[in-house]
Amino acid sequence: WDIKLNWASNRNRVVSLYVDKAGNQVDNLQLGSLQGGITVNARVGEPYGVICGTDYVYHENGERIIDKNGIYQFSPENDKVLGNINPDWTGGLSNTFTYKNLALGFLIDMQRGGSVFSLDMHYGLATGIYKETAGLNDLGNPKRDPIVWADPNDHSKGYASNSGGTLLPGVLEDGTPNNIRVDESSYYADGYKAKPNRAFVYDASFVKLRELSITYTFSKALLAKTRILSGASLSLVGSNLWIIHKNLPYADPEASQSSGNIQGWQSGVAPAERNIGLTLNVQF
Repeated sequence: WDIKLNWASNRNRVVSLYVDKAGNQVDNLQLGSLQGGITVNARVGEPYGVICGTDYVYHENGERIIDKNGIYQFSPENDKVLGNINPDWTGGLSNTFTYKNLALGFLIDMQRGGSVFSLDMHYGLATGIYKETAGLNDLGNPKRDPIVWADPNDHSKGYASNSGGTLLPGVLEDGTPNNIRVDESSYYADGYKAKPNRAFVYDASFVKLRELSITYTFSKALLAKTRILSGASLSLVGSNLWIIHKNLPYADPEASQSSGNIQGWQSGVAPAERNIGLTLNVQF
């Protein structure tokens, strides 16, 4: 049994930036401005690569504030720090079990932390693509059903027991629990129409079965009969076989925009692919 473990962590902080032509000290360098309204930045005092955008507005009790239409209030600023593209740590565990001429090997790859903004969820929830836009509401009725008042002439009596719509968690500006139901016939309470950028920033952690291989090594006695080969093995190899754990819905957390500065943003992510191959290695 051969086992190997690796672990790495990159903790960094932007200490200072340049002085502009007017002599002003710059404290934020925008690395990228991306669809959905978010930016990736190098900001003094923060880790390199913070994701910024709009946030919720919070009541003094810590609850998110709901506006008069039943959806969340957005922060007036779009430069709120929402996440960091850098993971807390990355690691891998490689195992190889050998018995006589057979060897079984597998690699578990993992990442803890880091953030990713999903444009797919930002738009997909707003257009009814994902399953979260369907299902039952707090009354046990289909969310997409019409809103029904207990008394159409007196809304103070609240909603009927067969009412559709969604009641978002949060409080009104006075701190009382939200009681304004949102019409869900057009998924209005689910995507970017009702929620700020923060709602679509996800933890990019994952655990993957990165590789699995089964290898048969031909015996020296058998190879001696060929009078040509000094060594040979046959392997069945698979890679990207299984995402064991992740927090990002419907997509691979590693399928980001690039491997350069612009990371932590996803759009139109294609399904992850498994690769399976047969390898023959020979030595003369």
